[in-house]
Amino acid sequence: MIIVPDQNYNPNFVDTIDSGTKLAPGVAIAKFLGSKGNPSSLSTISKYKTDQSARQQLARNLYLQAELFRMINGNVDFFKDVRLIVVEGVYRGGPTETVAGENDLKQKGQFVVYRVVDENGDVDYERTFDLAEYWKDYANYDKLILEYDKWSTDGVLNAQVAIQMPEVPDTFDVSFSKEVETRYNGQLFSKNELVEVLAN
Repeated sequence: MIIVPDQNYNPNFVDTIDSGTKLAPGVAIAKFLGSKGNPSSLSTISKYKTDQSARQQLARNLYLQAELFRMINGNVDFFKDVRLIVVEGVYRGGPTETVAGENDLKQKGQFVVYRVVDENGDVDYERTFDLAEYWKDYANYDKLILEYDKWSTDGVLNAQVAIQMPEVPDTFDVSFSKEVETRYNGQLFSKNELVEVLAN
């Protein structure tokens, strides 16, 4: 499938990619940097320090993620009362770490984890499931993971949605596997379907 990027936000037409490079209306690369617990910038990740071609590849990969924001921000009827935030974006890695697996995909901009919060900034469980269902049916992706966990010290349920995208060549000719699964506490809970886990 050939994606036709919005010409106003096509990374192929940008000579110098930086954190302010826009990928969609109101969505710059910076939105995917500096997620909680792992602050970063392009200059703190060795592969992006000076390599503009690597930054351009990152921007193309993140363009697909930015389209997810466009879908939500443009749907004021259904998602006007919630906010989508990035909780795990472009991964920096430790000084001696060999970045692999999902963290490698995160560093490349192919794997991003999102949280849906209400007007008070609290996780909205019902709308998280709604969002996952909406993306499952209408978005393009390699894998969509609805994640629940109780890892916080207070035992409160957390809910988030992870999206894995393919690597995007400069032609924007990509294919999407469209796999879905639900995880609970990091373990596979259900494959090929989304299952809602309730807070109570």
